[in-house]
Amino acid sequence: MTLVQAQLPESEYRLLRQRASARGEPMKEIVRQAIHAYLRDEAVDPADPIFHAFPLGASGRKGHDAARKHDELLYGPARHR
Repeated sequence: MTLVQAQLPESEYRLLRQRASARGEPMKEIVRQAIHAYLRDEAVDPADPIFHAFPLGASGRKGHDAARKHDELLYGPARHR
């Protein structure tokens, strides 16, 4: 692992310390989890059909409603939830 240092406002440091104490984990583990969650949320799947599906259709032309049906056109018919 690589050591990373950061400066935090005192209020954030206190919240971090309290969260770590409440969970019974070291502060560095809480920071690692936060970074992991942030990076995971930012991940992009290059295989996602959105990157390979254009053009979907000519919106505005009679019989074409790509704007309304974009999810269905990209990912297939909706399944029952």
